[in-house]
Amino acid sequence: VIKALICQFRLDYHVIETVYGIRFTDYFADDLAQMAPLVADGLVTMSAGALEITARGRLLVRNICMCFNAYLRASQRQRQFSRVI
Repeated sequence: VIKALICQFRLDYHVIETVYGIRFTDYFADDLAQMAPLVADGLVTMSAGALEITARGRLLVRNICMCFNAYLRASQRQRQFSRVI
């Protein structure tokens, strides 16, 4: 997912679903929810079958990809848990 976004600035859900045997919108529901502010800012466009980084968002492609980074999300949860304790 991240590689496709960085290299092509576009992600076709069907391709990911075919390769990995998942339903993209279900598997990445939390990640897609994080895209709402990026869509509102005009950095990303989303349709029923694809996600595309706009010309405006290309300079921030790495930041956009962070929404799909499972390792980053896990470390943020760990930090949040540690702060609570």
